[in-house]
Amino acid sequence: MKKSFVVIALTLIFFFVSCGGSGKSEPATDGDSETPDEDETTDEEGVTDTDLTGSLFSMPKINPSGNIPLSAAVPVKTAGVAKVTVEVADIDGKSAPFKREYTVSEDAAENVEIPVLGLFPAHKNQVTVAALDASGKAVDEKTFEIATKAVPKDFPAIEMTGRIDSGWTMVNWLRTPRSRTEMNGIALDEQGRVRWYSDLAFPVCFPIVIKDDTFYCGGGEDETHVTKYDFMGYVLEDIDLAPLGYKNVHHEVFIKPDGNYLIGVDKAGSDYIEDRVIEINPEDPAEPKLRNAWNLNKTLPDVSDLFMDMQPRSTEIPGQTNNTIHHNAIFYDESDDSVIIGSQTAGIAKFYKAGKLKWYLAPHLFGLIDDADGDGLSDSFMSKYDPANQMTWVGDYSQKDGDKVVAGEKYVNERAPIDGIPYEVYSEFEFKYSEFFLTPLDKNGNEIEDLSVKQGLMPHEDFSWPFRAHNPTILKNGNLMIFDNGLSRNFEFPPISMYHFSRVVEYKITQDKDGYGGTIQQIWEYVLENDPMWYSMSLIVSGANELENGNRLITSGSLGSSFIPDLFRNQYGDGPVGALIIEIDPKDNSEKNRIKLDRYIDDDYPVNEFSAFRAYRFNISAALKNK
Repeated sequence: MKKSFVVIALTLIFFFVSCGGSGKSEPATDGDSETPDEDETTDEEGVTDTDLTGSLFSMPKINPSGNIPLSAAVPVKTAGVAKVTVEVADIDGKSAPFKREYTVSEDAAENVEIPVLGLFPAHKNQVTVAALDASGKAVDEKTFEIATKAVPKDFPAIEMTGRIDSGWTMVNWLRTPRSRTEMNGIALDEQGRVRWYSDLAFPVCFPIVIKDDTFYCGGGEDETHVTKYDFMGYVLEDIDLAPLGYKNVHHEVFIKPDGNYLIGVDKAGSDYIEDRVIEINPEDPAEPKLRNAWNLNKTLPDVSDLFMDMQPRSTEIPGQTNNTIHHNAIFYDESDDSVIIGSQTAGIAKFYKAGKLKWYLAPHLFGLIDDADGDGLSDSFMSKYDPANQMTWVGDYSQKDGDKVVAGEKYVNERAPIDGIPYEVYSEFEFKYSEFFLTPLDKNGNEIEDLSVKQGLMPHEDFSWPFRAHNPTILKNGNLMIFDNGLSRNFEFPPISMYHFSRVVEYKITQDKDGYGGTIQQIWEYVLENDPMWYSMSLIVSGANELENGNRLITSGSLGSSFIPDLFRNQYGDGPVGALIIEIDPKDNSEKNRIKLDRYIDDDYPVNEFSAFRAYRFNISAALKNK
């Protein structure tokens, strides 16, 4: 490590973590920034008058739901109509139009609305609709000119390289006007151009989860709702969790195969946040049924003594000191009817439905603490802790042993879950994290016996633990894929430098026959390279998912985060601020396409903690709507 960084580290005032072909596009905006260099850009919204005498069609309505600005609906009479098609002409003059075809069912209303999706912003879009009879013959056809407004001023500038064959890209984009924080879904087409975005009645749509031709959004005005929309922005289902005793829907809404929802929430009345997961049956949205609940305080530990950006658990600073676990992901494993839950600080764990811990994916140092007085807190941490001096925000957990780093000599006590040892749950043995930890294997399947590697204080050439990770996902082959952010990797100090990096890693986990613990072997990794490395690093948020074609879609969502301390800003220099989305072929780690999203920054729109939570590939569509 360079000497200059050591000097900086000694004066560090660090940060709090709360969430933890080619072309360049400057999206047309509704502010003063530049619009794309196109022949027809517009700041006006409207539909050019069209002669519809004797036509089956009526004039289009722009954004009929009020939630999707780049949408429209064309009313059509259904008598004698079996299908309708809609085409949006491309603005580049050479690409094929964006086309969708809809079947008119026999029980359709006399008049229905044809969804128009994929309009270009700040453009007079040429939209052609056709009505076809049962033989496929067009019985009516019209072309409308639909002018759209520019996107908001602070939408990202987009640069894309490579070719996308896997669909459109949806990204959950965090906006930062000083008046209020906002979060929108933004969909980009195969050329990286904005073709859809959400503008809901409440400011923060978090998370956005896509399922079939719908998307789900947590939040709402009182943050207790999960709402299901079609891509035209119509509400299909709205569930209020307040009657069940929960609030603050955050980070994850996972739709199980049986239709139940797994949701990250807070417990109403609790002083602590982001430490609960619930399962509900949404069959009756007005009265959802609570099917399961996981209190992560009963199973996961407080490891604030191991990370320099964390203070002791308390209610003193809401959103920070009361967010010790910071749950950030859920994945349901259908193979054994269990749930995998991710924590930004406390690792990743697999749970039985009844709440028992099945295995715990974390450095084994998480199981030790210097707690001779038995109060659940690190003695060395608390004896020197000074809230005004972040240099004191860590315990004496490590020491040098020659060329190795090993656990400190006082870190010998068993660490317990936040709520203490759950004897009433694990009656067959005394609860110890060593019962659940996964044993790392090398590439040949042999146990890695180096205690420093097991504890996470040193890397191995074949294996590394994830640090401050996000988005655990089970692949088609049964392995587990994780976005490994790399903040405080191997418990290093400083927790971030120009040499730190993020990666995506795939592990093979073999569970022990007794149902607790197992082995873990690193199968694959993709390191987000750059020069310097932290230009592609994401301190918080981000994710990776498997596409239908077998490739992996990676999102590094907090480039140039506001969590980079002011003392490091000069070192970061003119590095990127925004997000990076890359599609990778895991067979050879070749890059198929890359989307770089640069934040718009000025006095009214400052740098924020992150830019993109996750990204998805999908095919956008909607359904005919009865008038």
